[in-house]
Amino acid sequence: MKQGIYELSSTPIYPIGKRLAMDERAFRYGKIYGVNAMGGRAVANLGTAEEVTTATVLSAIGGVSVTITVVAAAGLVANELQGGYLCYKKTRYYRHRIRSHPAADVGATCVLTLETPIVGHAIAVGDTLIAYHSPWAKVGYGATYGSGVSFVGWPFGDIAIGQYTWLQTWGPVNGCPAVFFGALPNERAVWFDSGGALTTFSAAQSPCAYQYAGFWIPCTQRNSTLYDMADGGHLVCLQIAP
Repeated sequence: MKQGIYELSSTPIYPIGKRLAMDERAFRYGKIYGVNAMGGRAVANLGTAEEVTTATVLSAIGGVSVTITVVAAAGLVANELQGGYLCYKKTRYYRHRIRSHPAADVGATCVLTLETPIVGHAIAVGDTLIAYHSPWAKVGYGATYGSGVSFVGWPFGDIAIGQYTWLQTWGPVNGCPAVFFGALPNERAVWFDSGGALTTFSAAQSPCAYQYAGFWIPCTQRNSTLYDMADGGHLVCLQIAP
């Protein structure tokens, strides 16, 4: 591998969102953005904006490119939307993963190259299109945004802003528990709290239920020794994206 799962890079070695399978674990390649990643907890998708725009050129069935007008005030850097999705409705709902695009200023046109051909209906001039960033393009500490975030991966430790890294999305992880697990019999499901730490449904449902994280692997119940996050926390089967 050009970049191992415990290695960092200041420049991208792989495309954002690239999937890696290793034993029973799965990973996605992402960039730490906005707020540092915190070791022992999940990181959230901090991409708070999407391109809600219109098509400026007819894109026929079978084509793999769509031309949009850029609406982001800062414009788009090259391949900023790579690995994200272009979504639209033409009687049916369609979504295409974005392969690449050039840099473009706000108000300029930009050609998005798609990974799959347009099917079913052509995209006409003036059709509304929504282009979403990859969930792993802008990730960081979720509590900065309160409870309005979705957690998309598990870093191996504290990671500085601007670094590219592998984020675990499936399989066994150990990290920061927010509560004791197993205090209630058979409460095996694990959830993320607003900061990405692991918690139980009983704790998460007040004031509201947070995002499901996976399940607790050990067959034991309450164990205060494992509670200390400095010792590695509890072993959980993470279930974000296989």
